[in-house]
Amino acid sequence: MRRFRFGMLFMATVTLMSPMAQGTSASSHASGGGTDAADTKDQRIYCLHGWERLLPGDYYACRARYHLTRQHPHQTIQMLKEAAYWANKDAQHALGLAYANGDIPGIPANRPLGIAWLALAAERKNADYVRDYSIVALKSSPADVSNASKIYVELSKTYSDRTAGVRATRRFIREVQSLDYAAAMGGNLVYIDGLTPAPQGAFALSQKVHKQAEKAFAGLQGTVSVGVLERVEAPSPALRSRYKTEPPEK
Repeated sequence: MRRFRFGMLFMATVTLMSPMAQGTSASSHASGGGTDAADTKDQRIYCLHGWERLLPGDYYACRARYHLTRQHPHQTIQMLKEAAYWANKDAQHALGLAYANGDIPGIPANRPLGIAWLALAAERKNADYVRDYSIVALKSSPADVSNASKIYVELSKTYSDRTAGVRATRRFIREVQSLDYAAAMGGNLVYIDGLTPAPQGAFALSQKVHKQAEKAFAGLQGTVSVGVLERVEAPSPALRSRYKTEPPEK
């Protein structure tokens, strides 16, 4: 059996979890509805560094939570914006609540900006995010809603699924190619620094990574498929052509 060593730098761990799944998400903390940051500052939050290459939206959302629990408000906002750049709707929702409510100490409230972020977060019709956007918008003044509409137009140029979603899925497909190729060959063992404590089956690892991508891109419309691989004995023409994509924009 062939053995592959991929150049993906992962922080040491023995589990494959979404950074957003490692406890309460950044959005619940930013909304003030979860555990208070002061109560969680001693929690040990591990953000798998390798996700920055595969699913950067998940990775930076985790980094946002890391900073929030340590009461670093500006770093929290910076990481949420980076996650939002990679189409992470949890991060966009967290930004919306943070600006609309002003409930992150050190970050002043900005109602129109908060409404605009909440509108972007609701783009995939997540029921909770649509509800939060509607509640905040209905409780806001006509002037704030009008200003929010203008801000939304500008933000959408960078952060909407039409741009950020395409950016994120293209990046994932490019970065996962080597792993998927090993999986398609059949019978390969792979080792990824910091992620796999020992060589393991490429096909099983590829499935785990793709399932996480399915969660990250759930509800995203109009972009390429990142579905879980089916086992094949050798790289098929369809598999090869699937990865002839343009490089990511960042």
